[in-house]
Amino acid sequence: MRIHSSARRLLGLFSLSLLAACNGLPEEGEEGLTSSTSELAVPANFLYRQGAQLYLNGAPYQMVGVDAFTLTGCGATPTDAQLDAFFAGLRPNSLVRTWGFQPSGLARIQKVVAAAERYNQKLILSLADGRSYCGEWDGYKGSDGSGKYPVWYASGYKTNYLPWVRQVVTQFKNSAAVGMWELLNEPGDADNATIKAFFNDVSTTIKGIDPNHLVSSGAWAPWAYGGEAGFKDIHNVPNVDVGSLHEYDYDYNDGNTIVSPHFAPALRAMDGLNKPLIIGETGIISGVSGCRTSRTGRRDAMRQKFQQYISGRAAAVLVWNWSPVTPSGCELTFGPDDPMMPMIKDFPLPSTPPPPTGSTVQLNDNTVGTGTGQFQYTGTWEAGTGAEKFQGDDHYSATTNSTYVVRFNGTQAKLYGSVASHHGIATVSVDSGAAVDVDFYSATRQDQKLLFTSATLTSGAHTLTVKVSGRKNAASSGYTLNADRVDVTTAEQGDTTAPTASITQPTGGTVAVGNVTVQATASDNVGVVKTELYVDGQKAAEDTTSPYSFTWTATAGTHSLVVKAYDAANNVGSSAAVSVTAASQTTTTVQLNDSVVGTGLEQFEYTGTWEAGTGTGKFQSDDHFSATTNSTYVVRFNGTQAKLYGSVASHHGIASVSIDGGTAVDVDFYSATRQEQKLLWSSAVLTGGTHTLTVKVSGRKNAASSGYTLNADRVDLTVFR
Repeated sequence: MRIHSSARRLLGLFSLSLLAACNGLPEEGEEGLTSSTSELAVPANFLYRQGAQLYLNGAPYQMVGVDAFTLTGCGATPTDAQLDAFFAGLRPNSLVRTWGFQPSGLARIQKVVAAAERYNQKLILSLADGRSYCGEWDGYKGSDGSGKYPVWYASGYKTNYLPWVRQVVTQFKNSAAVGMWELLNEPGDADNATIKAFFNDVSTTIKGIDPNHLVSSGAWAPWAYGGEAGFKDIHNVPNVDVGSLHEYDYDYNDGNTIVSPHFAPALRAMDGLNKPLIIGETGIISGVSGCRTSRTGRRDAMRQKFQQYISGRAAAVLVWNWSPVTPSGCELTFGPDDPMMPMIKDFPLPSTPPPPTGSTVQLNDNTVGTGTGQFQYTGTWEAGTGAEKFQGDDHYSATTNSTYVVRFNGTQAKLYGSVASHHGIATVSVDSGAAVDVDFYSATRQDQKLLFTSATLTSGAHTLTVKVSGRKNAASSGYTLNADRVDVTTAEQGDTTAPTASITQPTGGTVAVGNVTVQATASDNVGVVKTELYVDGQKAAEDTTSPYSFTWTATAGTHSLVVKAYDAANNVGSSAAVSVTAASQTTTTVQLNDSVVGTGLEQFEYTGTWEAGTGTGKFQSDDHFSATTNSTYVVRFNGTQAKLYGSVASHHGIASVSIDGGTAVDVDFYSATRQEQKLLWSSAVLTGGTHTLTVKVSGRKNAASSGYTLNADRVDLTVFR
């Protein structure tokens, strides 16, 4: 297994690929109570877990995303515009792993967290580097990438690293953009017992400051810790929520391996602890040219990895490594223009996590009264102060049956308070329902701890009641409770109007097997941000710019087409389904005469002023002509090409000609000598499907011409039959 490690390091020289670490999920392993309450014990839009499953806002969460260590300043640091473009280009609630190392500084990390918050994205922040890259040299062996001395894991980490952890976690503990904290990228260089003790101490420190975010180990793979048993053992600590696997086996010995042989033992180990496993890093070497694997080949192989790992119960899969600059050589790193990025964004996930149901209002104990959003106290309560309390104050009581009531309008209430060694048990109820015991005891004091979360309630007026029960944990020395903070989830506000969408092409019938153009319209009261084409219930394409058009590779058979439109509030509207049959078709050329008039396929539709004419040189001895600006004719057809024939003459002008509403081109009908049925313009060979040819009198002319006339005579169409 160590041979594998050396080979992987060689790959890492191309792009610092070995730097990456892991992804984290919520835990349930050792304490049944933790698993049963984890769903309720986090704020809205925070990742959490129940057992080995990651959740967000009540729904199972599996995700594919990227590593992007340059975001926080190691290497090609993105500009503000590049940072915004990066997060805006991901699917909502995507997962991005980056460095939160001390050399990055809080200011740069704050910029990245704020950008992730703006675009509703999730970060894995790795708090140090076991490989000691990017200037993270605390405990390093003397050079960039050298790893750390064993003594650092035993005690050295307490000097610089642990204070940094406290600072970063305190700074961002309330941000929903933090998906999880990562203890260390690729810990190693010490025995398993030392690493496990390190994990336990640091994860406990983090949870003492921030009990609501997940903690990931950042571990390498089973081979780095003596195999499956060692991998399981280092994760068997109560406050490490998620296991991590890093693999680059596709390029190892040029084996093109899709599923790493280390995945199964890593998954078995985490299953044994009832904790999630993520693929914190995987990658394939490629580049613009001259590489063993092309960029499209890398994309397709990574799609296969996603399919296998997600179906195999990996909680997340992250690809190493995004950079704001496209690499010039063959590397694991890829830039914004790489075909990997749209594949990651559009990869079909088992479920899409829902957004929060509303906003959160924090109520302070010092807001006293009997109205909505106020604390009403009965019995004996005293006012207190303290820097760690919400807004610096609280109320407390040890008198049995002393009570406070909070009335609120919303869908949920969360009770925060102080736990301490002399605190007792409260009885808590909602809307005078059955009361539950909530224990305010802890051997060590912690303020603003989440103690109780109500069920999701019907939107409306509700009452939270908290009472001193006069009972206590056997280990407690008293009965005190405090009132400090209640968070209320308000009913959803803002835009709730869904966009409308309709498919304008095709409208049914038969299309050719192969590439088919699907066109749609969409509108919304505040604006459409994107549209998606679904074929037989599966997403096939996306377009963010009107007019909305998609290319679908049709296979033989009958298919159902639906277009979905989204607005900025994530409201979605769907078109009526259009049923089409794709069949193998042959093409033929038809000559269409101007006198075949109508609005269907292979007919001329005239608007404006047109006159009928005759002449022996004209196609089938007739034509239509006009000199009136903006007079237009349209020909619709189901095929691949159109050719425009007409008369040129000394008094003829210039036409504007376009296909499918695209950019118009000028076609000059002028000639010093008259000629009938002259080929004037040919379209490009088009994607098979329904198309529209538009010819318009421009009101312009060649300087040598004496007039502006155009005629409609003949269009040759390559159509399906």
